[in-house]
Amino acid sequence: MTYERITSRYLLVFVAVLALALVAPAAAQGTGPRVVQPGETIEVGSEPLVLDLINLRSSDTFNPVTELRQYRDDDPTKQIVQVIGVPNDDYFTINAHTLNGKYGRYFAFSDKDGLIDRNSIIFAPAPAATATVPTGISTTATETPAETLPATTTTVPTQAPIPGLIAIAAIGICGLLVTARKQ
Repeated sequence: MTYERITSRYLLVFVAVLALALVAPAAAQGTGPRVVQPGETIEVGSEPLVLDLINLRSSDTFNPVTELRQYRDDDPTKQIVQVIGVPNDDYFTINAHTLNGKYGRYFAFSDKDGLIDRNSIIFAPAPAATATVPTGISTTATETPAETLPATTTTVPTQAPIPGLIAIAAIGICGLLVTARKQ
């Protein structure tokens, strides 16, 4: 009898650890910085983006990027329009407020290397989220019978259902083992 209790306890602990091991990677998914390549266009909205700007460094010296500079007419020989300080180029946070409405091409700048003109990125405004109205529902009080709203399509973000199902299954198995142990 004692041997059965010890075995079921170890089995319960093993299943609980297995459940945590399966749930932890799913919870941490998508939390790392986005690696930026030279010439890439990045859509910036009100939500903060975390960027990794290491690939914008000079390939000769690999000194860190300290600023992103925007020039008039995207020409580094002309006047500087805006400068964004980069305190840490491998974990740089930016949003629409940081850009202050000045989207466009930004060139990498290093305090030690100067302007790295061949390494630039483009910041573009993120598309605004629009409210969708189901077909056939009127948004105005006076509508003629012949008037119909155009069909709208929305893209639902894709999400892998497997990690959530695995977590639910693991919790269910733990619950079954606990109830079996009590009997």
